[in-house]
Amino acid sequence: MKLITSFITILIILFSTTSLKSQEPGLDVSSGDEAQFAPSPGDAAREWLDERCSNPKKRCLIEGFNEPEKEGQSTVYLAIGTGYSSMPNSAQQIHNARQTAYSKAMLNAKSEFVKALGTNITISMQNINKENTMPDTDPTAIVEEAIKKNTGAIADMSEFEKIKKIINLKLEKQLKEDGYDESAEIEKKKQIIAKVLNSDVFESSMQQSAQSFLSGFQTWKTFEKGNPGDRNEITVIGIWSDKLAELASHIKKYNPKTFPVKEGKTRTLKEQLPLNKAGVLRRTFGARMYYNEKGEMSVVAFGHQSPQKEGSDRLMSNACKKARGKANGQLTLFANESVYFQDNFVEKDAQGTQIIDGQEKDFAFNGQNWEETVKATGALKGAKFARLAQKVVKADSTFGASACIVAVAWSPENERAADAV
Repeated sequence: MKLITSFITILIILFSTTSLKSQEPGLDVSSGDEAQFAPSPGDAAREWLDERCSNPKKRCLIEGFNEPEKEGQSTVYLAIGTGYSSMPNSAQQIHNARQTAYSKAMLNAKSEFVKALGTNITISMQNINKENTMPDTDPTAIVEEAIKKNTGAIADMSEFEKIKKIINLKLEKQLKEDGYDESAEIEKKKQIIAKVLNSDVFESSMQQSAQSFLSGFQTWKTFEKGNPGDRNEITVIGIWSDKLAELASHIKKYNPKTFPVKEGKTRTLKEQLPLNKAGVLRRTFGARMYYNEKGEMSVVAFGHQSPQKEGSDRLMSNACKKARGKANGQLTLFANESVYFQDNFVEKDAQGTQIIDGQEKDFAFNGQNWEETVKATGALKGAKFARLAQKVVKADSTFGASACIVAVAWSPENERAADAV
């Protein structure tokens, strides 16, 4: 009877653990969550989510907001972002560049989250059609009018200042190629250009901006593409949940009375890291949540750096110090950050006909000026972050430089240790 009771108890515990994992993606690191190489990282990330949704034992999550479907589940937001390395894999600075590529990918994912929380959007469009067959005795005025028409003169030109300069330069270059000389006599100018007969100009401008404070947005899974000699592409699936946000609030102000604890955990944080799997470790970036052996939620962040050159212990030590700084930064952003997004897009499309040197000549162009800014800032006072692990991975056929990878952790243990000193 005791044997049967014990067996039933084990089954209940196993079922509860499995059920909790399926309810809380991103809170338990499973065998499918590790980073991986992929031929097309963005597609691979979405395919991984689709495949995961086909498993009835796991909670299906899609890009965007996912509301709780069962009692005890969190509200979850998923976002995907991609970043590109500036250096080829053979470069000595490759791991610095990969760390930056990851940061860009995570920024892009966070911008999707911030935009979903609320975006200010302003857009304007106009289309101007003109025909002019009236004689004009002053070619200088004709040229000025042509440029004015084809740069879309409107009441407020400030939004189009940059694109105007580009278009003006293009028009002036074409006129000069046709023999037009601004300093020539009027009669000479008449031989080169007479008139813009017609023009069709479309203008549009759009501004978007969003800003929000985030806590608890972490890396769930990363995908990386890069063959020897390539400039790598990294795609990140970022995840936020209200339970991760709760964890972030404890990093800012730890309260042991309200801190959640999960039963049944036995492995230390260090035992859960892929320290003996160089390939996986090199692809593990950012901050993410783990449970320690006491069942306490903790956060581990990874930093990557290359030494300035190979063969120097001193330079490798410097690289490790910088890697730790990168990890500290990732932990800070997890706990408390402000993300700002801005997008400015101006487009101009024009076509028409002008008479040059007595001959009709069509003109057409399309110009765009686009600028996107995504900015994240984080701040913490009295942060209790401890180095959890440090590993040097040597150069190989994939990467032409060694990497120092440092893992930094926050856990309630750090808080207790600080209080004991």
